[in-house]
Amino acid sequence: MVTVGRWTGSKARALRKALRLSGDEFAGRLGCAERTVAKWEKELLDKTLTLASQRDLDLLLEEAGLHVQARFTEILQEDERPQSAAPVVFATEATSALKMVIPAKIALGRVASPTSESLDWLEQNLRSQYTADNLLGPRVLMPLMNSYVSSIEEMQRGARGSVLERLLRIGAGYAEFTGWLHHDAGDLSGAAFWASRALEWAEGGGDDRMTSFVMMRRAAAALTAGEGGQAVLYAQRAQRFDSAETGRVRIIAAVTEAHGHAITGDGSGADRALDTAAGLLERYNGEIIDGDPTADRYCELGLYTKIATAKCALELGRGSAAVNAFTDVINNLPTNFHRDRGQYLSSLARAHTLAEEPEAAVAAAKEAYGIAVATGSDRTLTTLRNTLPSELARWSHNPEVEQFCAMLASVDSQIGGS
Repeated sequence: MVTVGRWTGSKARALRKALRLSGDEFAGRLGCAERTVAKWEKELLDKTLTLASQRDLDLLLEEAGLHVQARFTEILQEDERPQSAAPVVFATEATSALKMVIPAKIALGRVASPTSESLDWLEQNLRSQYTADNLLGPRVLMPLMNSYVSSIEEMQRGARGSVLERLLRIGAGYAEFTGWLHHDAGDLSGAAFWASRALEWAEGGGDDRMTSFVMMRRAAAALTAGEGGQAVLYAQRAQRFDSAETGRVRIIAAVTEAHGHAITGDGSGADRALDTAAGLLERYNGEIIDGDPTADRYCELGLYTKIATAKCALELGRGSAAVNAFTDVINNLPTNFHRDRGQYLSSLARAHTLAEEPEAAVAAAKEAYGIAVATGSDRTLTTLRNTLPSELARWSHNPEVEQFCAMLASVDSQIGGS
C-alpha cells in the first residue's frame, strides 16, 4: 500500500489523475465542492490540506486498486521531477528507507523500443528486489513492483522474436515476485492473479525453470491456505522437467510436496517426498545456474530440507522432534533472513505447545511477533493469531499465556497497512 504522510494540492491532483477523473467527478468521490478541488490544484499545490480533507484522500487512496496506486506514484514522480535522463528515485514518504535509483525511461514506463542495456538492467534489478524484500517486507515493494511490471508490459507491445521472448522471461520473473509479495502480505487472491500472469509469460517465453518455479509457488500458497491436496498436486507438477537447470526448483518442490502430504496426515507420503528431495540434493548439490529464480531467496538447500522436515514434524504432531528441528534451523539461519526467522519462530512456538512447554511457546511467539511488526509480514502474524490462542487455551490460567493472547487479540489485522 502507498501511504502519504502529508497531503498537498499537488498530491491530490496526482491522485485525481491516477483515478482518471475530472475535477467534478473527483469532488463527488470526496464529497466536497468542485471549487475546493480547483483551489487545491491552483492555489495550494505546496500547501498542507485540512485534516478532514487528508482523511478523505487517505480513504480514497486506500480503496484504489494496486494499479491506481502504482499510477499515483508514477504521476508524483513526473510532477515533482524534471523530465530528463536524470535518475528517478523510487521512495514513498512511508518507505523513505528504500531508495531505488533506476533509469527514468524505464521507471516511467515509456520505453518504446527495449535496448540490450535496459533488459540487462531489469534482470539485475530483480535480484536487488529479492534482498530488499527480506529487509523491508512486502508492502514497501508492492507499488514499485507494479510499476516495473507495467513498464515491462509496455515494452512487450510491438516486440518480436528473441527480444519478445526475453521480455516474456523477464516479465515472468517480475510477475512471480509480485505474486510472492502479495502472498506474504496475506493477499492470496492477488498472489494467484500474479502467479497466473507469471505462468502465462514463462510458458510464452519457453522458460521451463520459471514455469516450474511458479507452480512451486502455487503449491506454497496452497499450503498457506491449508489445502494440502492442492499443494501436493502443484508441487508434483513443478517437478516434471528433468534437467540440471531445474534441479534446485525440484528440490524445493519436493519438500513442498512433503509438507502438503503432512497437512493431509499422510506421514508416509511426506517421508517419501523428503527422500526424493534428499536424492535430488545429493545429485545436484544445490548448484545455482545463471538466472535461477531461487538464488538469493532461499537459504542453503541442506538447511532448507531441514526446515521442511521440521514443518512436517509439526504438522504430524511430533512435538519434541519439531522443537529440536526448528531450534536447529533458527540457530543456523543466515542473519539477513530476518523475516523468515520470524516465521520459523512462530512455528517453534507451536512445536513447544505440542511438547507441552507453554512458557517456551510464549517466548518464541513474542519474538516472532516483534519481527512480524518490524518487517510487515502478515503471514507470520496470521500464523500466530490463527493457531496460538487455541493451542495455548489449556494453559489460559498461566499469566504469561493470558497476557500474550490478550495482546495478540488487540492488534490490528494488517500490521503492514496504513
